[in-house]
Amino acid sequence: MMARNSEASSSAGKGQKSFSSRKMIPLIRCVIFDLDDTLFDSLGQRVRPAHRHAAEAMVRAGLNTTVEAAYRARIRAFRRDPMLRHIDPAVWSEFGGGDCDAVCRAARDAYFKCPVGELKLFRGVLPLLRFLHSRGVRVYIVSFGEPEIQRAKVRALGLEGHPGIDQIYYADRDQLLTKEAAFAMIQQQLQLPACEMLIVGDRPMREIRAGKELGMHTVRLRHGEFASQKPRGPEEEPDYEVRHVSEIKALPFTWNGNN
Repeated sequence: MMARNSEASSSAGKGQKSFSSRKMIPLIRCVIFDLDDTLFDSLGQRVRPAHRHAAEAMVRAGLNTTVEAAYRARIRAFRRDPMLRHIDPAVWSEFGGGDCDAVCRAARDAYFKCPVGELKLFRGVLPLLRFLHSRGVRVYIVSFGEPEIQRAKVRALGLEGHPGIDQIYYADRDQLLTKEAAFAMIQQQLQLPACEMLIVGDRPMREIRAGKELGMHTVRLRHGEFASQKPRGPEEEPDYEVRHVSEIKALPFTWNGNN
């Protein structure tokens, strides 16, 4: 794991991080998780099928190529930049055909509405949820995407009604509910200071930035679709960065929601 906190230092021979004696270890009473590539491997289980679904939609909308060629072009563009706002127009520019805006819109809609099949949580998620629940820490999930599809993911992962999860919020592409607004709603609901809340996610420009703007602690799980994405400034730098969700409970926080 890697600490971003300037006051953290390595424990000899263990590669772990600890705060200096001059600073108290923060108390965490609430953890808010992202869903995709945070609690399950979205890159491995969802991204390629979603890009094929988008390729099919582009061809139906008039893209001048085959589905297979469009799919391969999407994967090439994804490797250069995983953002859909880059991928969709790059593929249209390569083949042409139809109206660019209409083809890109069809691709984006199809990507987010790709049907959900069998999904598996990352190893370590269920033990972490049990650990937090045993300490009285409140746990929320705030996902982003097409709400109906995100709900299907939650059901497929066995998280719906899980006793260790207080509530799940669904931020949407139309921004009827943003992640920032969901974080603020949870804080208001719990009446907790921001310094007792932790945001865990994989995207610097989304949940990490939103958490930092609200004064919350942040941990980036550097894995999956946006693993190559770099913070654009200090406002997107997480406090800690880990490779596996199982590393989170070893971070220098005091986990206790009962205080």
